Amino acid sequence: LRENIMTYQTQAQQFLADIFTGKLPEALVACAEDVVFISTRPEPSEQVRAYGRYSGHAGAIDFFQAFGEMLEPGEFEIYDTIAQGQHVMMYGRLKHIARATGRPFASDWALVMKFDEAGKLALYHFYEDPAALEWALGVNE
Repeated sequence: LRENIMTYQTQAQQFLADIFTGKLPEALVACAEDVVFISTRPEPSEQVRAYGRYSGHAGAIDFFQAFGEMLEPGEFEIYDTIAQGQHVMMYGRLKHIARATGRPFASDWALVMKFDEAGKLALYHFYEDPAALEWALGVNE
């Protein structure tokens, strides 16, 4: 079991590395066919396109395209990574720039990843400060 936990932790770190370096096709290879991506709120929003549940590889592409359309990537610091069973949790601090407004979006964040029995990423649920994100995007102004 200890080997699997380390493998999941390594896989989670490699997944993020692939995402951050623009290697989405490589990242998708590590995902289950029915993988689910959630950014903060599982309910969809017309004002924040990244909110909602994105399923499957096509959903993953939509999820990361929404991020790229909304935010110019900036700082992304990982404070720690914790593996327990099939789950990997990470937390840290981020600071990006909203493309629509030029405003900074700074937030503490946490990420929960779950891997299936085959070792594929099955769940990616990212938590961040929705008030800070919505302010940066100019929602409700």
